[in-house]
Amino acid sequence: MINASMVLCDRHFGGINYPVGGVGEIAKSLAKGLMDQGSEIIYKANVTSIIVDHGKAVGVRLSDGRELFAKTIISNATRWDTFGKLLKGEDLPREEESFQKLYVKAPSFLSIHMGVKADVLPPDTDCHHFVLENDWTYLENSYGSIFLSIPTVLDSSLAPEGHHILHIFTTCSIEDWEGLSLKDYKAKKDLVADEIISRLEEKLFPGLKSSIVFKEVGTPKTHRRYLARDSGTYGPMPRRTPKGLLGMPFNTTAVDGLYCVGDSCFPGQGVIAVAFSGVMCAHRVAADIGLEKKSPVLDAALLRLLGWFRTLA
Repeated sequence: MINASMVLCDRHFGGINYPVGGVGEIAKSLAKGLMDQGSEIIYKANVTSIIVDHGKAVGVRLSDGRELFAKTIISNATRWDTFGKLLKGEDLPREEESFQKLYVKAPSFLSIHMGVKADVLPPDTDCHHFVLENDWTYLENSYGSIFLSIPTVLDSSLAPEGHHILHIFTTCSIEDWEGLSLKDYKAKKDLVADEIISRLEEKLFPGLKSSIVFKEVGTPKTHRRYLARDSGTYGPMPRRTPKGLLGMPFNTTAVDGLYCVGDSCFPGQGVIAVAFSGVMCAHRVAADIGLEKKSPVLDAALLRLLGWFRTLA
């Protein structure tokens, strides 16, 4: 529905807002804002576990053995990674058991990033496309539907003159890519990508294959490796029809001092939803450590109310 809304707004309601320089500029701006406020960002620092002392999260342990300690720990990992991998040896809190009963891991994506010669695209080409050749029964099948974004339609500075960038992605599960040798894995990537590009060539852009000057393919294993997401999942999805979004967990957890943020928290998946989750978490932590005013009575009542909503879901 998010992608359908993007296409609808792009084509019928005057376009969409797009960051000049590409979506990576959002992350760069956030990083700059953090450092301008006196924060430090440590790169190439893979967290392997959350350190718990007497039931309270007090720090993190990195893959190189370093340990960092803080008043509060905020996990941007999925709930499955946070409570299944980072909290080693800890019992799964009851609310997390409920979460895993209500939600399953959404499948991952196969992503193709390509540079193509500009003349393969008609002059009036839109930025966002959704391709479903057959009928709706194929919508949720692996590779059944294709999402396509062409950011250079909106910002030509992203590619060399006379070229466009195509980001093609389609849902698939990590099980499709397990148990392969490196040689077979690479061959399958080329085969699946070629089939998807052929479909776009037939439906949208004749001559697409011959116009390609650059191509990279990422699978669910790519997402798992570089994004540290369990099975490369795109996020949680309900096992059955949900009774509203309030059934999703919020930023607090049953572990004292540990907060969660991201698409495993309310309000769910997507850039806007995750950004909102971050704002909520920042205010929650600031109130809990005394940087913002709060009412203990109202706080306790609100948290109980939200907990009750989760039981209804």
